[in-house]
Amino acid sequence: MMIKVKFRWKTSVPALALMLSLIGFALPASAAWEDTYTGYATYTGSGYSGGAALLDPIPADMEITALNPVQYNYGGINAALAGAYLEVEGPLGKTTVYVTDLYPEGASGALDLSPNAFAKIGNMVDGKIDIKWKVVEAPITGNVQYRIKEGSSQWWAAIQVRNHKYPVLKMEVLQNGTWVNLEKQPYNHFLGTGLGTKDLTIRITDIRGQTLTDTIPALPENGTSQAYIVPGHVQFTGSY
Repeated sequence: MMIKVKFRWKTSVPALALMLSLIGFALPASAAWEDTYTGYATYTGSGYSGGAALLDPIPADMEITALNPVQYNYGGINAALAGAYLEVEGPLGKTTVYVTDLYPEGASGALDLSPNAFAKIGNMVDGKIDIKWKVVEAPITGNVQYRIKEGSSQWWAAIQVRNHKYPVLKMEVLQNGTWVNLEKQPYNHFLGTGLGTKDLTIRITDIRGQTLTDTIPALPENGTSQAYIVPGHVQFTGSY
């Protein structure tokens, strides 16, 4: 004999809301980095000097952009897309821009382009246009570079990665046989303490998960008064 049993769920409105919130929490919070994003573009003359990414000096004729906080800090990582190259498409065409600054008030998907970039994809008189964009391989040559921030020493150091084919999200330093993570800061540098006065063995990871190992010459014993650039010996591959 088969017995049929019926269950009746009594779910209150608050309980249902909680269930839905848990389901939403399990879903991805944002699109993948390689996806095409949609949003709007405005334009500004700033970002060439003193931008949030601290990528000075930037050529005055370079096409650049500020990026909204959601994608700028992709995956919850400070300045994740700083120094990235984006292919942007608007009503009049496409162009490629370099991320040099944060667009604090921009909604997800929004860019604040340099005037020369905006003019290639839209009418300047419109002031604001619909766009779509994606991260692309940087049109660069040579190896990565490292900017050692002013004030850096054996005790405290902020190190930036430049000239990378894809955005760099992680930096580690080898200390006593263990890889130690250096947290990325909002000003687009990786921060380390007690790094000593010997050459540093570092490992960097880009947004695709590709890793490279490199060396940086020993840091100054005392704080350096000016930032300086150190040439790297490696570069990420250009495919994914």
